Amino acid sequence: MDQSCELRTKVLLTPDLASGSGVCWRDGLVTGFAPEKGEQVPCIVPAFVDPHVHLVLAARHVNQVDFSDCSGRAEFVARLQSAHQDQPDGWLIGGGWDAGRLGVAPDRSWLDVVGFRPCVLWSRDIHVAVVNDPVLERLDVSPIDGGVFGRDAAGNLNGQLEEAAAWHRLNPIIPEPQASADRTAVEQAVALLHAQGILGIGAMEYFRHVQSVLAPHVPDLDVSITLLDRSDDLNPAALREEFEKNTSLILSGLKSFADGTLGSRTAWMHDPWADGSSSGWALDHTAEGTLASWASLVRAAGLDPAVHAIGSAAVDAVLSAFEQAGIDGGRVEHAQFVRDADLSRVRGHWCSMQPTHHVDDAREIRRCADPNLAFRYRSLANAGGKLAFSSDWPVVSPQPLHAMFEAIRLDRSESIDVMTALRAVTTEAARMVRLPDPSLRVDGPASFVVLDEDPREALPRGRVPEVLATVRHGQLVYGGLP
Repeated sequence: MDQSCELRTKVLLTPDLASGSGVCWRDGLVTGFAPEKGEQVPCIVPAFVDPHVHLVLAARHVNQVDFSDCSGRAEFVARLQSAHQDQPDGWLIGGGWDAGRLGVAPDRSWLDVVGFRPCVLWSRDIHVAVVNDPVLERLDVSPIDGGVFGRDAAGNLNGQLEEAAAWHRLNPIIPEPQASADRTAVEQAVALLHAQGILGIGAMEYFRHVQSVLAPHVPDLDVSITLLDRSDDLNPAALREEFEKNTSLILSGLKSFADGTLGSRTAWMHDPWADGSSSGWALDHTAEGTLASWASLVRAAGLDPAVHAIGSAAVDAVLSAFEQAGIDGGRVEHAQFVRDADLSRVRGHWCSMQPTHHVDDAREIRRCADPNLAFRYRSLANAGGKLAFSSDWPVVSPQPLHAMFEAIRLDRSESIDVMTALRAVTTEAARMVRLPDPSLRVDGPASFVVLDEDPREALPRGRVPEVLATVRHGQLVYGGLP
């Protein structure tokens, strides 16, 4: 692309720009918004930011067997058998299965087709795994706080591992890919992000993967790291010093888990789930009663505490911990179920939500919970909560325009307007994870997305605009320009 460029548009849609008829840039920087020449495109918006993804995990997932569209045991087993034949060596790792879509959670008998080969298949929400006998033989299956080793009616292990049983017992024995293979997979994943107009992410990662995979190089992407804090050995101050050596990455926060998920019924609710499941349970620092002190330690190190909280009781507990610690601007990751009594308490805190989860979760919510407590975008915003939308990739695909569509749907009482949704996937998403403001401004980066239609017109009509091109620092990284 030429050093000096101009692009005209019918619609220049950015939260912080009053007017403009296009974008002019030179050497990667914006020089103005009133081009005198240049080709015309339908619509230009700021680059999107997905502030909650698991980049290394998602990159691996792209090349693994995916069960997300399987709707029964026969289809599941056929998919597994095909993967077993196509990838015959080593452990067979896959995921994406949804118990609601399948009708029941798979157990170890569903994995018999792979024989004596170790096999691990993760649920869509990555909080439950099903494993076969060769894996069970390697596992410590003694009781563990915050986790469950599933058993059948006869008391035998059924291969299902929930929460801490999967995280702390299974994960350490699964062979990890070579760092070079992970780096190649990440490069491929970045191309998928560019295709959705995403130029910045907030990545939830373990420190070992930051060191071996992300710190060496992540091309054409702004990356903010929130470290997964499942270890008492993490020292925020020391970690910050380590990150200062890697200028391509920003360390923005540490993450803890207050509960589990909807799909596994391990999300912590005030009342039992209506389908007969228990009310879920607290995890990690929340279960230990140390969440407030942990949040204080994180903030004292100049970082942001981010806490996974899906159930209403978990959200309540996180807000209480933030209040006890005097935390402003804490991050409530998911905030999927919120009681009326807790709405006023979200003022000033980040509500980091995933609207595209509603596509599958709506079915589960109808079965087991009060829909009026779920995905409360409008109520949270009206109460002073700060909305930031993400995907939690690989739980669902990173598609900011689809997230906007789900949040603005007029058939839902908690819908918001298009511009609020746009801010939630651009400027607010960036602010939450301390990335540079993606708004277009003179002398700022010439980074933007070209759409085939104005989202203010398309989304209310049920159409999700198509990404025609993604430009980063003046260079085309996806699609094409006229």
